[in-house]
Amino acid sequence: MYEESFETPETIFSIGRSDVEHKVLEHRRSTQSPHRGSMCERFCIQAGSGTSLQLQMPIGQVALIDELAGSLWVRCNRSRIRLSMNVVLPNTKHPTTGRPLMVIIPGTLSVGADRYEMLEVNNIPREFEKGLRAIRAEFGPHIDPQGAAVTHLVLDLYSGPGNYELSIDDLALSGAVTRPLNRAETDRGASANVREVMRDSAVRTISNEQTLGQPDRMTAGISRGVLEADGRPLFPRILDYHGESLEAVRALGFNGVRLTQPASVAILDQARATGLWIVCPPPNIGEIDSSRPESMPTFSSAWDRVLMWDLGNGLSNEHIDALAERSRVVRACDTKAGRPVIVSAESDLRTISRHIDMLVTRRTVLGTSLELTDYLSWLKQRPRLVRPGTPLLAGLSTEIDSAVTEQCRLLSGLGANGIPVDSESLHLAGLAAVAAGSRGLFFSSDHRIDGREPEARRRASAVRELNLDLEILEPWGAAGRFAAAAKASNPEVQAYVLEVSRARMVIVFRSVQGSQIVPRTYQGDLPRDSDPITLLVPGVPEAHQSWEIAPGGLKPLRQHRVSGGVSIVLDPFKSSTLILISGEPVITGAVQRRLASGVATTLESSRTRASIAIEDARSLAARLPASAIGHLPVIKLIEQAQADITAGESLALNDPSNAILKFRRASSIICQLERLTWERGVLATGSMVASPLSASDSTLAEHWQLVDALASTHGGKNLLPAGDMESIDSLARSGWRHFALDESAIVSGVEISKTSAASGSGSLRMLARSRNPEESPSVVETPPVWITTPPIVVPSGQLIAIEARVWVPKPIQGTVDGLLVFDSWGGPALAERVGVTPGWRHMVLYRIAPETESKNPLTVTFALCGMGEARIDDVRVRPLEPGAEQTDLATVSTVSTAPPLEKADLLSGPSLEEKNFSESQGSPAGVGRSPNTAPPQVPSSAIATSTDSAVPAAPSPPIATGTAQQWPGMSLGWPKLLPFTKPDAPPPGPGGGTVDPFKRARPQTP
Repeated sequence: MYEESFETPETIFSIGRSDVEHKVLEHRRSTQSPHRGSMCERFCIQAGSGTSLQLQMPIGQVALIDELAGSLWVRCNRSRIRLSMNVVLPNTKHPTTGRPLMVIIPGTLSVGADRYEMLEVNNIPREFEKGLRAIRAEFGPHIDPQGAAVTHLVLDLYSGPGNYELSIDDLALSGAVTRPLNRAETDRGASANVREVMRDSAVRTISNEQTLGQPDRMTAGISRGVLEADGRPLFPRILDYHGESLEAVRALGFNGVRLTQPASVAILDQARATGLWIVCPPPNIGEIDSSRPESMPTFSSAWDRVLMWDLGNGLSNEHIDALAERSRVVRACDTKAGRPVIVSAESDLRTISRHIDMLVTRRTVLGTSLELTDYLSWLKQRPRLVRPGTPLLAGLSTEIDSAVTEQCRLLSGLGANGIPVDSESLHLAGLAAVAAGSRGLFFSSDHRIDGREPEARRRASAVRELNLDLEILEPWGAAGRFAAAAKASNPEVQAYVLEVSRARMVIVFRSVQGSQIVPRTYQGDLPRDSDPITLLVPGVPEAHQSWEIAPGGLKPLRQHRVSGGVSIVLDPFKSSTLILISGEPVITGAVQRRLASGVATTLESSRTRASIAIEDARSLAARLPASAIGHLPVIKLIEQAQADITAGESLALNDPSNAILKFRRASSIICQLERLTWERGVLATGSMVASPLSASDSTLAEHWQLVDALASTHGGKNLLPAGDMESIDSLARSGWRHFALDESAIVSGVEISKTSAASGSGSLRMLARSRNPEESPSVVETPPVWITTPPIVVPSGQLIAIEARVWVPKPIQGTVDGLLVFDSWGGPALAERVGVTPGWRHMVLYRIAPETESKNPLTVTFALCGMGEARIDDVRVRPLEPGAEQTDLATVSTVSTAPPLEKADLLSGPSLEEKNFSESQGSPAGVGRSPNTAPPQVPSSAIATSTDSAVPAAPSPPIATGTAQQWPGMSLGWPKLLPFTKPDAPPPGPGGGTVDPFKRARPQTP
């Protein structure tokens, strides 16, 4: 990589080919308006009539290779300045002048005036072929391209007569390998020749020689929205750093680590030795005068292994001013052009994205009620909320959320080393993030990933498997564009097509309800040898062929052209796969070589995962109570998985590709065993987040022990005041709080409705609508309105049940979350998501009081996350006491010993399908079936606000006995709540007084 910062007095550009009468009024290095640093190269030219006026800079004889690219920052009082490269054909002479013919490789054009723009020229070999065809059309077929070399960078200025005031700064040339002029020069070596040529051309040379303690000059930056490293698209796979060995991190397939502090010299040296990138905050710059660029410090080349500058997490509106200033200072001090500045933000994404280069979108999905398809939709919505063109990076956790882990620890004693997410769930979430257009993945955790603990081993195995696929996907993930969604013959299967030049990649994965916790890998108990699905892929060129990315190489697939695209058959298909579609042998050959070269790594990875899976299955079977096992074929599944592992070991030496398939089949069987066990447990409690222990496959046995324990408890005295929702005054006096987002586009409010109550005479109605129905926002960034209960102090270790009746009459628009219900102990990661319900639904959440109850009182939040309405009634918090007294808590049962869960006790959504269970076990046939009656219609136009009258009451809904609805789930950018005050007092106002939290909901007095 060669760079020129234009900080020395010598000029390097000169007037090139021109047929324009011109006069150079000024040409020098100037301190006037540099792009960064203190100087730039400046031209003032007076031009007359003509067609061409060029500036040029010699770069020697540089070979035409894919990695060659150049960029230059240019500011001119005119637009349409173009950066190009000049290619000389030494073996072909011009028939008139006798000089070698030249081919111009065009780059990008400037589009504005009087501001700096980065011009680029790349794709050199491809553009050279286009130019060569034009030369042959003009001079005949005898043109000889042998020995062609790039000799100059060229700026085309001319757009008409007049004055041209031009500033040039920050040149970068990557992939420059000098083509020797004769055999003697060949013997001297290409790198020495490059250094000599660049020195002779007055370009500052950066050595490519790397030793510990010395900076290398591998460069990374954003080009046209694509993150590149040394001119190649880069898909970051970044791990949160907790002191791991960087060699171990590299072996797991990551290409970088993220630090919370500026990198030390030792870490930078280790990163350089292992080839890893660093993401970290910039070094402390201190107080500087940003109005004097010449006095500002610069980051030395020691920071060259830093891929991105991380300026913070969880940013919102209050951080914007500080972010804008810090971002500007960091860019001014950074000598490496294009190095991205990133942040993670919770709200005000559009404003924040104006001050950064890439945005990290963090969302807890694994181990929550957020479905993977909804997560993918949420990711696709983010570009609508940011500055157009801002690349997005996705965050995934390798561990269950810390609040959920703490609840699991208090309930079961597990979680001291964290609780790993399900390995297959992580794999599916990673593929979904790439399919949604994410330009990189950040993997977060709270513990080291290279430890010897079983939890660390599971997490390491999971990320290694995912990174193997991400390495294959890198060209499409880093620079591809979404082309289409393919249609699958199985409704459980999702397929998305990403496209780069001359090749498509189809990401195919199975996504059923609960796949973010424990996925289903196939149908039934044991996998079938033949289990085909058919994909209809649109837009495939006629000559393209499809291959499955298989262990050890590409596997040709059956395909035929039909109306609407190409039909492709996958047989067998289990959980996920990748399909390459291309007609270019160069591309298929490159993928084939990568798969063949990585077969040993893939074999070891799949063997390790299968070994961990069989250990987990045996441990699960030993810990499960009899009520959980029922008639599940546990022993049969474990024996079959062990047989596949044994077969894989016998094939490993001579047939590693088939050995990998055997190991993967064993892992799929164990995953299916966990899925069947989890499905039964969810039916027993009525929701996938009712129990914290049902949020992970690692705590399935403990969840079933909790189910048994709940069957012998009863609900005690209600601890929550005013949950009957009878009056606003009682809510305010009891310490309930109402929050409304200050959003000009959305009107929100709450009221007590005296009709349609679940019980008593009133229920709380939350509403939000667009202020202008004709300009309704398509995506709601932050919940417009939410309410919280007063804080409740519960004795340490007390098991409690949070109950409520909820009703969502129509789909909530602009969000994927619907009505979100969560408590302060489990946090948003254990939130229940409520979609459309045909009537009142009874929900219950089981939680345990933490050890520091006085410092962590319980609160429950109900958030309306989009535009629509939701109703709430009968909110109670009750301690669960020993003894099987009669209670009106949600039915808790084990499928094998009691009737299926009553329909009214499912929050919303269908039950798990009957076909997922063994024929001999209890049938969930009565759960979640829908009557043919439509839900009542509720007016959406009248919403109570500070100036509105009370909202007309909706028709009274029936108390539903069971309706098949979608499991709720989707997005949330969560605002920070104000601190709680005394339970019986409203929060203090700005002047120290108090405000009425329910002022908007009170009837207006005449």
